[in-house]
Amino acid sequence: MEKTISDNEVLNAFNTLLPYLPYFFDDDVSFGVADTQAYLSVACNPNLDLKLKEGDVIPQGGALNTAMQNDKVLVKNVPKEVYGIPFRSYAIPIHNKQGVVEGCIVMGKSLIKRNELMSISQNLYASLGHISDAVNDLSSGVQNVVNMNDDIVLKVQEADKSSKDTDDILSFIQAISSKTNMLGLNAAIEAARAGDAGRGFKVVATEIRKLSTSTSESVKKVDDVLKNIGASIKSINEKISKSTGLFEGQAATLQEIAASLEELNSTAEMMGNLAEKI
Repeated sequence: MEKTISDNEVLNAFNTLLPYLPYFFDDDVSFGVADTQAYLSVACNPNLDLKLKEGDVIPQGGALNTAMQNDKVLVKNVPKEVYGIPFRSYAIPIHNKQGVVEGCIVMGKSLIKRNELMSISQNLYASLGHISDAVNDLSSGVQNVVNMNDDIVLKVQEADKSSKDTDDILSFIQAISSKTNMLGLNAAIEAARAGDAGRGFKVVATEIRKLSTSTSESVKKVDDVLKNIGASIKSINEKISKSTGLFEGQAATLQEIAASLEELNSTAEMMGNLAEKI
């Protein structure tokens, strides 16, 4: 049978339960029962040694004394520097049948797991923030590339249109060349009819026909060059379009990643908020 430590039934009952209370907690906990003057019973967890023993005087200004003096439950976090381990202290005033404070029940609960969880959540939140910023920067860069590709496609299309517009010019020059050749041929015929009197005219006719032939050959060369340019422009356009499609797919994927990171950020923040309440 448990010994009686006080005339107060609640204090005695709590003392009886001391050996069983730690099973209700996942963290390391220590308990104490006190009257208004000293500790009546103490059960300290080895991992949370509050350096208390039965008979220790209640210090003035301490948590127990303050709770009993003010007749209010007092909950406070005690930093690691005080006892070598961070913990949360609960001091609960106990009354007699007349409502007068006769003692106090105190519990200390280790905050190591809680602090570790908070640290993990904070580090996770910070890391996710850096990753999210990097993904957003990458997504922005990819989008810029897509926009630049769109501009390049427009310029390529303009160049292709300009290249095709030269076809009319070349056709016009080719027509002039044909007419010039015909004119030279007719001049040569007339010069032959004129005999010696048409020798000078024959020279002019020959030069006209040479000019026509040279112009026709030049037009053909220019046409071949323009066709090659057109083929190159088409190839460039196709490759840029393909590249744009790939970048757009990457941009969409990055947006999905950014959304997932945002959800993880929210989860990490929630985890941190829950850790503070533990």
